Amino acid sequence: MTTSFITLSQLNEQLKGLIDASFVRSFWVVAEIAQFSQSSGGHAYLDLIEKRNNKLAAKMQAVIWYNQFFYLKQKFGTDTLQLLKKGNKVLLRVSLGFHPVYGLKLTIDDLDPSVTMGELELRRLATIKRLQDEDLMDLNAQNELAISLQRVAVISSATAAGYGDFINQLANNPYHYAFHHTLFQTAMQGEQVEKALIEQLVKIAHRLSEFDVVVIIRGGGSKLDLEAFNNYHIAHAISRFPLPIITGIGHQQDETVADMVAHTSVKTPTAAAEFLIAHQLDFEYHIQELMIALRSEVLQSLAGATNQLTYLNQQLKSSIDKRFLQANHDLNRQVQQLKLGVKQKIKHQQLQLNFWQRTLALFDVEQLLKRGFSITRLNGKAINNAKQLKKGDVINTQFLEGNVESVVEK
Repeated sequence: MTTSFITLSQLNEQLKGLIDASFVRSFWVVAEIAQFSQSSGGHAYLDLIEKRNNKLAAKMQAVIWYNQFFYLKQKFGTDTLQLLKKGNKVLLRVSLGFHPVYGLKLTIDDLDPSVTMGELELRRLATIKRLQDEDLMDLNAQNELAISLQRVAVISSATAAGYGDFINQLANNPYHYAFHHTLFQTAMQGEQVEKALIEQLVKIAHRLSEFDVVVIIRGGGSKLDLEAFNNYHIAHAISRFPLPIITGIGHQQDETVADMVAHTSVKTPTAAAEFLIAHQLDFEYHIQELMIALRSEVLQSLAGATNQLTYLNQQLKSSIDKRFLQANHDLNRQVQQLKLGVKQKIKHQQLQLNFWQRTLALFDVEQLLKRGFSITRLNGKAINNAKQLKKGDVINTQFLEGNVESVVEK
């Protein structure tokens, strides 16, 4: 008995015929990009999936041939790779084809960014909600700005036009303020932004004492170009950073989550530089106000000290005058007392003198002789005791009037 059969190629040809007959030429399909890669020939290859309850429900490979990929890049510009980034949900116009050798594959002809943008906005809102639940939205804003912001850590791409604008604005500020900036270079677009930017924040954290502020800048771009700054992990790192962070990411309308959690958000890198310059100007005004206040306080203190010195001088003069008057009064009193004492002393001495004069008068020879006394002398010396004489001594007796010589007989 002979078993009927067909070859594998015949089977694939029949499948190809069924698929070609059953599906219209192209249709729109929604899927998530699980993998994306480009070949050296300019083709793009994708793995498309669908998840239900976080479980894989469907999977299929897709390709964008070189010509069509070139068309998409012309249509969406730099957003093309952002739209086709791994993890994005996309709306694609595809055609289904079956190749006998390469099997079933979708060929992508076009894409509609509406689904992707809507999905990204939902992610953005979910990130904001998560940060709010964790009380992180205003955490970095609680870091107090230093009174002077001259030591700046800059996170940017070295080749970005925005970085050049920022440096030029600082260097050529009209007030000639000196700023010292250090570049922490990183990618500012693409899948590597999350890891690279957080690594630079960690490096700055190890050198906190060297900086007053951190500035994150890039030179603008589309909404998709800025999508990395809606990343939860970047926002989380910014919110918890111990220094104030200023973002100048280069967008005029859309606000990223990174802007929302930063201490201060400005529209452009140039505006970030202007913010630093304005802060220094406020610092200068503050110093001037302090100088004026200090001068006023010094003048007031000097005036007070002068008044106090004048008062003390008056008090001293009054005290000296009082002391002088009192001393003069005391001196006059003492002079009067001295005069009185001298007079009394003189009077006392006069009385003493008179007494001694009277006393001496009593012993005056002439007075004694007048009173009948006489003076007997032996050899010219007065004697007052008969025992001083011996027989035969010649004595002389003096009377008031005249002298008598006598010889002692016994």
